Amino acid sequence: MSADRAATEAADREAAKLRADADKVASERDEAAKSRAGDQTALTAPVFFSFDQSAITDEGIRTLDQKVDALQRNPLVRIRVEGNADDSGSDEYNMALSQRRAAIVNRYLTDRGIDASRVQIVSFGEEKPACTATRAEDCRAKNRRDEFVILSGM
Repeated sequence: MSADRAATEAADREAAKLRADADKVASERDEAAKSRAGDQTALTAPVFFSFDQSAITDEGIRTLDQKVDALQRNPLVRIRVEGNADDSGSDEYNMALSQRRAAIVNRYLTDRGIDASRVQIVSFGEEKPACTATRAEDCRAKNRRDEFVILSGM
């Protein structure tokens, strides 16, 4: 084998290794981006409540468990829980109900190891409806919720 050919083959091997390394880095970056996007989706998914209730439903528990997992994977993330209510009842009652909803979710998260300093709560009562198109039950049900805002860390 000539020296030129050996040098060319060595250069080809080095170039192939660099391409493989670059592909691996790109793949890891893509996976990390997908993971962040999935965590962001989990963290911002709303939790819905039954009429005049602040108890977390089974569906809400599943949603909150996904939030716990995402918060554990992302220890720098801070969130705000925004309690909401439909327009049934007085303004004062709805403000208190939405506060209870946000507080119960906060307690659920902290009971599962999420540091309380990472979670803020606020209640909006009926001030921020998700659905205003009709006063029908399916529209009102969309307003009985906690929404989640990522404040920092993502």
